[in-house]
Amino acid sequence: MGCRSTPCMLPSRYGSGLPDCHSEKHMLGILYALITVLAWGTWLAPSQNIPLKDQQIRVFYVASANLLLAFVIGLFQGLSGLTGSVFWMPFAGGLVWAVSGLCAFTASARLGLARAFGIWAPLNIIVSLICGRLLFGEFQNPGRSTLSLLLLAVAIIIAGVLLMVFAKGGVEEHRPKKVLVTGLFAALGAGVLWGIYFIPIKMAGVSMWIAAFPMAVGIFVGSTVLMFLAGQPPRLDHPGHYLRIGITGLLWSVGNYGMLLLVGRIGAGKGFTIAQLSVVVNALVGIYWLKEPPPRTRAAHMTLVGCVLATVGGILLGNLK
Repeated sequence: MGCRSTPCMLPSRYGSGLPDCHSEKHMLGILYALITVLAWGTWLAPSQNIPLKDQQIRVFYVASANLLLAFVIGLFQGLSGLTGSVFWMPFAGGLVWAVSGLCAFTASARLGLARAFGIWAPLNIIVSLICGRLLFGEFQNPGRSTLSLLLLAVAIIIAGVLLMVFAKGGVEEHRPKKVLVTGLFAALGAGVLWGIYFIPIKMAGVSMWIAAFPMAVGIFVGSTVLMFLAGQPPRLDHPGHYLRIGITGLLWSVGNYGMLLLVGRIGAGKGFTIAQLSVVVNALVGIYWLKEPPPRTRAAHMTLVGCVLATVGGILLGNLK
């Protein structure tokens, strides 16, 4: 696929063809971005209202669906480069993801989907950039204009997060303060942990296609341990709930592979930032489908504005040189 094997030619009014590899790359980049944003913007919604005694059960089923898809793709993609020494670093990243998933589901259940997603998504960008700077030597010696843009981006993100956190209305304002505080800390946990789970994978120094399978195994093992610690059986109340929660896992996994393809096309910094545009899709789903908060309310307007601000700040951060 692409420019290495077959020249990309477009017809010309002069009867010749001109290579259009850049156009092909651009269109594929847009396609991968749409897959990632739509999948990660909607993955939590199908299972959001399934009644569960513990969120660990939800993480377990999501991890199971993700492992199944990773196994199938691994069969077709090939895992010849997966050795014992390579396995453990992505596996550790998967364990971190499992805890992150628990934080995300807890935050969504206690804060509402739109608000919780709007808190952790920009934090993912901030934490990943900090880790890139400290651990991988990225973002060295910024100039004055770059530093100014950095401070502006952080200020915009903080403003967006504060709007979402302090938006009032809907079911959230009828919940006990302790529940809201726990949800806030869970969202912060998801923001930090989902911003660092890629570190062991990157340190492994292997293709993300190879790392995806041991990461899925780590997610599954971590989620299974969390479920047993909760002391609750994984049985769901309705047969249809298994399908809905499985769709949640498959959507996340599809978004993850879309992210791999996107990063391969346009680079890690831009790819990761574009993926966070899923916060806007998620806000729309939370407001207009799950009614959290209800549409046309002041809380909904504040949440939407906060999501837009956080996304703008994230885009500025991700495109800093």
